[in-house]
Amino acid sequence: MLTFESTAHAYTLDDVRVPSVTGVLKASGLIDFSRIPPSILSAARDRGTAVHKAAHYWLEGDLDVEEFSTTFPEYAGYLQSLIALFGSGRLTTVACERRIASRRYQYAGTADWFGEFDGVGAILDWATGAPLDVSKDIQLSAYEGAAREWAACGEDRLLAEFFRTHPLVKRVAVRLQKDGRLPKLEPYDDPRHFRQFTTLLAAQQIVAARKGQWIDVVGDAA
Repeated sequence: MLTFESTAHAYTLDDVRVPSVTGVLKASGLIDFSRIPPSILSAARDRGTAVHKAAHYWLEGDLDVEEFSTTFPEYAGYLQSLIALFGSGRLTTVACERRIASRRYQYAGTADWFGEFDGVGAILDWATGAPLDVSKDIQLSAYEGAAREWAACGEDRLLAEFFRTHPLVKRVAVRLQKDGRLPKLEPYDDPRHFRQFTTLLAAQQIVAARKGQWIDVVGDAA
């Protein structure tokens, strides 16, 4: 069983606290915003959170776009950028905002989108800043690894059918544009990314075991 506590951004797998994908990347230093002024970082986090939530609700048909644009005019363009991408007819949604976990490696996360992109199975992740600033390449690989395992062990029938239909999937970071233009797409296909993630995770697990606790790093400026 996988649970998520939003305030602490904490995942619990089978009653055991496990690190998040972004927590592992931050603890490793691959995601590092220490040189960014706190006010700018806070604004980026607020933007990322608001746009991700809006994307999720819009994809589920449960968002008043006009109300969102009026309430958050500074974020409206990012949502319009996402809407423009889906308006192109290239994407078919299978699942969005899916919580997944790996019992083998003991980590969890939430993937933004699974579906077909130009008829090919794909995992997409939204970004309002530069994708590589938050290691989207490794992040997406970690999501794919967890999703495949989560589906294979019978925890998510929808994802199981998705991977049965699409044994090979492409991973793409979608950089939404502030002015509402079509997003910039950054595809990743390096097979080494997942091993890099599990290596970082294993190193942190060794440290956590010796110190007697796991310290997860929360917050994202996606």
